[in-house]
Amino acid sequence: MIKQNPFSLYDFLGYFIPGGLMIYLFLFIEYLENLESKFELKTFVADNSNFQLDKFLFFVIASYAIGHLLNFISSITIERYANWKYNYPSKYLLGFEIRGFWKAETRSGILWRILLLILIFPVTILDLVLGEVFGFKNFYTRKLDKFLIALIKFKGKKLINKLAVGQLVEFHNDNVRVYDFNRIISHYTFEHTKSHQFRMVNYVILYGFLRTLTLISIISFWYILIINFAEIKKAAVFLPLIIVGGISYIFFMAFMKFYRRYTLEGLMLIAIDENLK
Repeated sequence: MIKQNPFSLYDFLGYFIPGGLMIYLFLFIEYLENLESKFELKTFVADNSNFQLDKFLFFVIASYAIGHLLNFISSITIERYANWKYNYPSKYLLGFEIRGFWKAETRSGILWRILLLILIFPVTILDLVLGEVFGFKNFYTRKLDKFLIALIKFKGKKLINKLAVGQLVEFHNDNVRVYDFNRIISHYTFEHTKSHQFRMVNYVILYGFLRTLTLISIISFWYILIINFAEIKKAAVFLPLIIVGGISYIFFMAFMKFYRRYTLEGLMLIAIDENLK
């Protein structure tokens, strides 16, 4: 059983580090804008009073609060985009048909999707070019082989029939793709496989951390673009935009990798569960 601490690893990687990184990034940009001579990291840290330890408590509180905000925003932007475009990992791992990004039921749903594409533009454009055209999406949305899909669906049906009461939708029916069956699977496997809890928690921590880093990279992209919009054609501005945009997509791919691994861990645990025969 995992012992719960007041300040867990998820708090540290999910909230504190992203929040602190955002503060330091802001201070770094502010310092560069006021810089009149050659930049030196040692001088930057020594001269900037915001980096001194006497303000450490305020820094911790501010970082933690900002980290919570960044984590939440990344969940309704980065993760929402991934789920709208590729569906949940539990669905594409089992080969269920992807609805598609534009399959919204209302007009407001379409508007939200358009707004989201603009907000996370560096990721969406690179996901289109590198993900779709060059097939990078196969690294993070690849489905399982037919044998594993059949086995997991069989065990999943057994599990749901074992736990639930009343008439249920057959798990092997494609209509099950509209149900959140993975919520039952993930809770069941976490409770009944103590030896795998640490790995599952690590995957959650990592994909949450990388999702937030993706958002921070996108914020940096928009900041560089807005501040230097008048000089956008110059290589001195265009190159940083390409670099920061590329970093945001790398973080996105890493987020998708661990998002997929977390779900796959739960699915594989029911596949090898000897109680589901």
